[in-house]
Amino acid sequence: MLMGKLAGMVGVAWLSATAVLAQELSPPLGDLNGDGRVDGADAALLRDYLAGRALLTEAQIRAADLDQDGRVTTADLQWLERGSQQVYVFPQQEGVGRVVDRATGQPLANVEIAIPGAGIRVRSDAQGRFQLPPNVPRNQILVAKLENYLPFSQTTDGELSLNVQLDRWDQSKTLVLQSDVVHLGDDRYSPESAGADQFRLRTQGIELVRTFSLDRLPSRDPVLRIGSLIGLDTAAAVRAGQSRIQGADMSPLRVFFNGTPVAAIELGGNDIRIPLPKELAQIGTNTVTLRTGEARMYSGQSGVVLPFLGGMIQFGIPMPGSGSVVVDYDDIELANVTLELP
Repeated sequence: MLMGKLAGMVGVAWLSATAVLAQELSPPLGDLNGDGRVDGADAALLRDYLAGRALLTEAQIRAADLDQDGRVTTADLQWLERGSQQVYVFPQQEGVGRVVDRATGQPLANVEIAIPGAGIRVRSDAQGRFQLPPNVPRNQILVAKLENYLPFSQTTDGELSLNVQLDRWDQSKTLVLQSDVVHLGDDRYSPESAGADQFRLRTQGIELVRTFSLDRLPSRDPVLRIGSLIGLDTAAAVRAGQSRIQGADMSPLRVFFNGTPVAAIELGGNDIRIPLPKELAQIGTNTVTLRTGEARMYSGQSGVVLPFLGGMIQFGIPMPGSGSVVVDYDDIELANVTLELP
């Protein structure tokens, strides 16, 4: 317990330092306005600075010193004007990201970027930049949230893009049913389960149930979107390499609309879209249910007890009237569940 508390204290201190780093990042050479590009806008800003019509921050001055002689002069402007004739987009720096408004391209400040399962939480600076620690753990869900914007999420499995674009939230067209990361299952899973080495959240049960109200029937199918989903131990997930439990055969994540099954999801991923049949919609309260998968095995009165998917199960010869069915629920995590209305 003491080691856990110490680790938590170190983590908090380290994350605080990370947040400070995000405030001190300098744009690359030539990128005076910090938009990740070198173009005519940067040249115009430097031209105004040299003419006394604009001020630059210390970080912008460092970015404006293109010849690296310790001064910002017309020589730097000439370098910038030549280079800005062709737009140059800087490559992504490791661990450094940027959040912008998708429609305008403008940077967004004070956006919360978190990987809850890894205890990582930082905020973007005035230019929309943020920095994550090195070696971000795989099989996690990264979420980004800002008031009046739709929540964003992506999995850290594979190559992680840190160019985050947020959409303005039009509440007449999109309902947010679940923005934070939620863990479904029974908290009994094998170390070989998909995402098991990174799970930190406790289960909230085997179902995520959300309700919403309609004052008219939709003309087209509403679309349910799951921003990110990890942890499935279906046979398809094993074949795809998402789960390491050979022979695992959990049933898929099932989606119900007003009590009727409408989809079964066998693979994890990002931006999973499920049309909800408009014929099932009703004026007033409607319910969407996400239910995690399960595996059912028969346990007899005699036999041998072996580990199975993180639990223990007794295998034996089924005898009429003896034994029972053992149910093991799939432990999964998901975030950013929204509903697009036609």
